[in-house]
Amino acid sequence: MAASLNLTLNRIGQFGAYVALYVMLDWLSLIQPFVAIGVTPWNPPAGLGFALFLHHGVQLVPATVVAIALADVLFRGLSVESGETVPSALVTAFGYAGAAWVLRRRVRLSLGLENHRDLLWLLGAALGASLLIALAVVAIFTWSGRVAADDFALVALHFWIGDLIGIAVLTPFVLLLMKRRLFAEALRRTGRIEAALQLGAIGLGLWVIFGLERSDHFEFSFTLFLPLIWIALRGGLVGASCGIVATQLGLILATQLKGFDAATVTQFQVLMLAVAVTGLVLGSVVDERRRAEAWQKEHESELAHAARLTATAELAGALAHELNQPLTALISYARAAQSLIEAGPAAAGGAEARAMIDRAVQQASRAGDIIRNSREFLRRGDLRILSYDVARIVGAAQEIVAPLAAQQRVRVEARLAPGLPPVLADPIQIEQVLINLMRNSIEEMARAGSDRREIVLEAAIDADDAGLVRVVVRDSGPGFPPEIAGRAFAPFATTKPSGMGLGLAICRSIIEAHGGRIWVAAGGAGGAELGFTLPVDTGRNRAESAREVAS
Repeated sequence: MAASLNLTLNRIGQFGAYVALYVMLDWLSLIQPFVAIGVTPWNPPAGLGFALFLHHGVQLVPATVVAIALADVLFRGLSVESGETVPSALVTAFGYAGAAWVLRRRVRLSLGLENHRDLLWLLGAALGASLLIALAVVAIFTWSGRVAADDFALVALHFWIGDLIGIAVLTPFVLLLMKRRLFAEALRRTGRIEAALQLGAIGLGLWVIFGLERSDHFEFSFTLFLPLIWIALRGGLVGASCGIVATQLGLILATQLKGFDAATVTQFQVLMLAVAVTGLVLGSVVDERRRAEAWQKEHESELAHAARLTATAELAGALAHELNQPLTALISYARAAQSLIEAGPAAAGGAEARAMIDRAVQQASRAGDIIRNSREFLRRGDLRILSYDVARIVGAAQEIVAPLAAQQRVRVEARLAPGLPPVLADPIQIEQVLINLMRNSIEEMARAGSDRREIVLEAAIDADDAGLVRVVVRDSGPGFPPEIAGRAFAPFATTKPSGMGLGLAICRSIIEAHGGRIWVAAGGAGGAELGFTLPVDTGRNRAESAREVAS
C-alpha cells in the first residue's frame, strides 16, 4: 500500500514538473506573437512534448492537454469555457502522441537516434505532424472567429514553422540528453577548450550578422552554418544538437535586442530551420561514418579470428590424416608381434611381454580414436548458416581486399547477375573464402610481374543446377603450374616460396561444409579461375541445413 502511494505521488510530481516546464517554455517563447492567438516564431514546448511522447508514450497526453490549456489561459487571454481552447489542446496532444506512437511502434525508432535512418524518420514525422496539427488548430480558431478566414493560410504557415523549429531544435537535444553517456563521449572527443572555442565561433557569427549595422542583416547569414559544420564534424549528432540550441538562443536574443518585427524574426527562423536541419543531418552522417568504421574494424577482427580458427582446424585435420596411417601401421605391427609370440614356444617373460604389447595396442587404439574424433569435430566446425545476399558477401570481401589491390595496382570488378536469390551460408566464412582467393590472385600477379592485373568476381545461377549459385574468381595472372593444378586443394600444396599450402585447403573445407563444391581451372583469356557453389535458400534447403548444423 505504501509503495503504491509513493508511486502515485511520484507520478503526480512528474506530471506537475512537466506541466510547469511546458508552461515556462511557452512563456519564454512569446516573442513577437502573431495575431490574436499568439503564434510565435518558434515553439519549444512542441519540441519538449514530442521528445517526451517518444520516451513515455500516450500516457503523457493528459498532462500535455492541461499544459497547453493553462498556457493559453495565462498568456493568450483564452478561457477554458471557450469552444476552442480544449479542442485545440486535444488536437495538439493527440497529434504529436500519434506521430510518436508511429515512430516507436511501426518505425522502431531508436531514442538515441543511433543511425541516419532514425533522424530522417524523426524529421519527416515532425514535418508531417506539425503541418496537420497547424491546419487543424488554425481551423478551430477560424471557426470560432479569432482568426479571419482570409488569414487562414498565413497563420497556419506561421504556426507550422514555429512548431517545426521547436521540434528541430529541441527534440533531438532532449532525446540525446537522456543518453548521458553520449554527451560524455562527445565532450571527451571534443575537449572543453575546443567546445569553448566553438561557442565563441557561434557568438562571432551572430555578431557578424547583427553587430555590423548593415541594412541587410541576411547578407552574412552563411556565418551561422560555419561554426555548426565544425561542431558537427567533431561532435557528431550530440555536438550538432548542442550547437543548434546555442545558435537558436543566440539568434532569439539578438533579434530581440535589435527590436525586429514579427515578419523579420520569422524570416530568421526559416533560416534557422535550414541551419538546424543541415547541422543534424551532418552530425548524423558523421556518427554513421564513425559507426561504420567501428561495425568494419569489428568485422575485420571476426574475419581474422575465423581465419585463425579455420587454419588451426585444417592444420589439425591434415596432421590427423598424416598421423592416422603410422598409428594404424603401429597397431598392425604390434598385433603381428603378438601373434608370433603366441605361436612360438613359451619363454621367460613371455607373459609379461604379451601384457605390455596388449597395453601398447590399447594406448595406440585410444590415440587413434582421439585423433579421429578430433578431426571430425574440427572438420564439421561451428557454422552460423543464414539466408544471405550474395552481393553483400561479395561487396564486403571486395572492400576488405581493396587496400591490397590498390597497393599492387590490381583492378577488381564485380559482375553479379541481376535478381540472384539469397543463399544459405555463414557470411563470415564465405567472405573468408573470397578474401583468400582474391589475395592469392593479387599476390600471384604481383609475384609474376603481370602487366595486366585484374580480378573479375562473377556470381550467377549455376547452369547445371538451379538450386545452386555459382561464384567465380577469375584473374589475369600466370595461372596454376601443371604440377599444382591437380592437387591445388590438398594440404601443403603451394606455389609460394614461404607458403604453408593451407589456404585453398581451408577454402575447400569451408565450401564442402556448406554443401557446395569448389574447383580450379584455367581462365578463358589466361590466368586462373577458382569457383565454388552455394545452395540457394529454399524452405527445404533451409530445413535440411538446420538439421545438418544441429547434428
